[in-house]
Order: sequence, then C-alpha cells, then structure tokens
Amino acid sequence: MIPAWGQDLVAVAPKAAKVVYEDSLVRVVRLRIAPNESLPMHDRPSRVIIPLTTSVVNSTRLDGRTGPSRSNAGQAGWGEPAVRSLVNLADPVDNIIVELKQAGIPAKPLAHPPTPAPSGYLEDRFHHWTFENQYVRVYNVRIPPGETTDLHVHALYCVTVRISGGLVASQTQGQAWTKAERVEPGSVEVSADATHPETHRVRNEGAEEYHVVQVQLKNGEVVGHS
Repeated sequence: MIPAWGQDLVAVAPKAAKVVYEDSLVRVVRLRIAPNESLPMHDRPSRVIIPLTTSVVNSTRLDGRTGPSRSNAGQAGWGEPAVRSLVNLADPVDNIIVELKQAGIPAKPLAHPPTPAPSGYLEDRFHHWTFENQYVRVYNVRIPPGETTDLHVHALYCVTVRISGGLVASQTQGQAWTKAERVEPGSVEVSADATHPETHRVRNEGAEEYHVVQVQLKNGEVVGHS
C-alpha cells in the first residue's frame, strides 16, 4: 500500500481534481470541492493557486496541526510543498492550480517588481504585478469594457487563467485585429514557446470587466507537451 504522504491529489481525489494541461514544466489542475466535502491526505508541490471562487477550507497536516484558510476569488497566491487533508467549510471551492515541476528549493519572494526591468519584461497599464520569486512572475489583469491594452511583449512561458468570461479581440503588432471571441470563466490558455516572443494588445469588447491572472515562468523553454 502506498503511504498517504506519497499520494498525488489527482490520484486520491479524481472527482475533485482534473488535469487540464501538462508538460515538462507544469501541471495545471482544476480543483472543485463541494460544501462539506473532504479530500484525503495528499502531497502538494510548489504551486501558484488561482481561486475562481471565494472559499474557506480547513487543512490538517501530517503532524496534526489544523486550521482554516480563506481564499478570495481572483487573488493568486504561492504555495510551498505540503502534505495535508482538506475539508471545505463553506461555499463551493473552484481553483486553478499551476504546479511547478522544477522548483527544488523554497521560493524567495521579491518585495517589489524587478528594478531595472529585465529584457522582455511585460509592462502595460492593465497588467498589475502581483508577486514574484525565482520561479514565477504573476500579474493580475483587469481590462474595463471597451478598453484596449497597450502594446506589450510576452517573452516568457505563460499560463493565463480567466477569472471572468468575456468577449475579447487581440492584435499582434503589425497585423490585423482578430475577430472578437467569447471566452469562458475558468478556462486556461498556455503559451509554452518562450523562444518566439509576441508583442500584442487586447481589447475588451464585452459589457463587463475582463479579468485574468497570468503566471509567467522564469526558467526557460518547455520541452514537449501533452
């Protein structure tokens, strides 16, 4: 029998945790937990958690320590490796989790955006730097209805998580605008080829704010994907 501390979340809770994308650098998991539902003891790797809903869960660790934690919708956070079980204490949990496969040591957070900005740094008035460590740089992106971002560069591997749905169009520098497309809340887009930076802008053609979280990886090019 595999001991509890060797259990993967997707293996122990397949109804709650679904893999939506995986390659050599990341695994992206969508986790849904109903009210009062519990998850058995499982491993959690280094990860970025992007809550789609506001929720309160109680966690219990291997040493018996227990306590509640609250997540606010759209507020991304960093999680260090842990072994724990969970109980959902309130409303339904719906999270996107970006698990990092090559994070070998604890994260070293930056207190503010890097200065001077490195080559290829993403700068735009609607992209708000949220947090950063040696593994990731995370942005909270909020585009009001009818607004268009500045031209900005995507030079790193990027996982985009849509907190809201919306109707959006985009334009790669020097090309025509795309037709506006409807995107669904909770959907994920991965731009894994960091060898071909893209300079583009995005226009919100919907009636509501378009809200996404973008997780940039700082450790290079992807090797294969599935």
